[in-house]
Amino acid sequence: MSQQPATTAAQAAPVANVIVPKRWRRLAAVVAPLWADNNEGSILSTLAPVIIAAISLPLAAVGILTSIAKFVSIVFGPIWAFVARKTNRKMTFVVATAMTGILTALTGLSQDYTHIIIFYGLSAVFVAAALPIVSEITTDLFDEKSRGRASGYTWGAISLLGSIAGPLIGQLANVEDGWRYGFFIWGGLTFLTALIMLFFFKDPGLGASEPTTSMMTAEQRAANERITGAKLRQMFAIPTFTLMLVQRLISGHLLIASFGIIFLVQEYGFDTAVAAIVTLPFGIGYLVGTFGGGLVTDALQRRFPRAGRIGVLQFAQLGFGVVALVGTQFDWGSIWIFAAFWAVMGFMQGLNPGVNRPIVAAVVPPELRGAAFALMLSVFEGLAYALFNLVAGLLAEAIGLQQVMFWIPGVLMLVNAAFVTLLYRTYPRDVERLEKLLLARTDSVSTVRS
Repeated sequence: MSQQPATTAAQAAPVANVIVPKRWRRLAAVVAPLWADNNEGSILSTLAPVIIAAISLPLAAVGILTSIAKFVSIVFGPIWAFVARKTNRKMTFVVATAMTGILTALTGLSQDYTHIIIFYGLSAVFVAAALPIVSEITTDLFDEKSRGRASGYTWGAISLLGSIAGPLIGQLANVEDGWRYGFFIWGGLTFLTALIMLFFFKDPGLGASEPTTSMMTAEQRAANERITGAKLRQMFAIPTFTLMLVQRLISGHLLIASFGIIFLVQEYGFDTAVAAIVTLPFGIGYLVGTFGGGLVTDALQRRFPRAGRIGVLQFAQLGFGVVALVGTQFDWGSIWIFAAFWAVMGFMQGLNPGVNRPIVAAVVPPELRGAAFALMLSVFEGLAYALFNLVAGLLAEAIGLQQVMFWIPGVLMLVNAAFVTLLYRTYPRDVERLEKLLLARTDSVSTVRS
């Protein structure tokens, strides 16, 4: 009974939304290195056929290299999130991105399989910093009502720039040692984005977009930021978050990015430069999915707060699985028909960032979101990506890439869509639980100030 007046008071005097100054400009500055880090693997995936021929790699090498990078991110993603929280988020990301650029350039000097594994693996250590840090910063820049749009714009821009670069990178297949120049160029661009963030980004601070956090004193904010064993157990006790971890673990659509081009080359006879054309429509589709999907998701969430985001997430998984089955299992003859399927798959995949990040942010307290994003994106998504690529590389030599594409981006994504149904039950309850927690904090802050 003693808590009832406090809750009523908090509800009677709701806290206004907080608009972080220059939030879109700050987002652009932090997205630049994220784009470079996120697309660092595009050199390998796009030019895989010529790299395999140049230094005599087995077909499984693409899957092995990609899986090594992801296994590394599983370990180092949470470590970077911890380091950023204990030191300085901005400088941690700047240093990690600069080192990524240097090591990416050094990968172009590889003379054999061992060299490329070492340099590619070391660069993955620093690439792992990007996802958890930027995901947390984005939730600090934007409030609950605009996070879907912000995440959508972020990943749409990243995909569009990457897809434009894809066909250009593909042209390096026609240049002697062009794959080496690709690593050199990308390394230089990555280092440049680190400088952009260094000079043009200002960290908004943890919880800057949360009304309750912005009201707190420095001492109160520090107390909430402190991560303890009890808080981590609290995070895993959130049903929606646990289900989202499993959902990322069975996301087979990630395989299209790493094996899509080599699949078209080996199964349907296109040369590398022609096959690379599909990266542009994929990126455009992804852009439409993230930009439009973010807007639609935010609108649906306002109209159907209990199920809007979950419905979009389920539609994205189901749509991708169906299109992957139709688009990869038949010889459509023209690269432009394949490009159309890649565009639709890009659209379906593009719906994800604008919905899964806001889902997690809506159920996890602000002080735990960095760790939550590290677990979901670096550990669980990274583990899925690593395992799928490793298995795909090995199975490709045994049963062929066409069967790999049937089971992982196709059938598994249909299973994923069915699994998402469980979120309809847990999400509304977990959102309500977090809202009550934040209201309690608001009342606590108001009591201290009075």
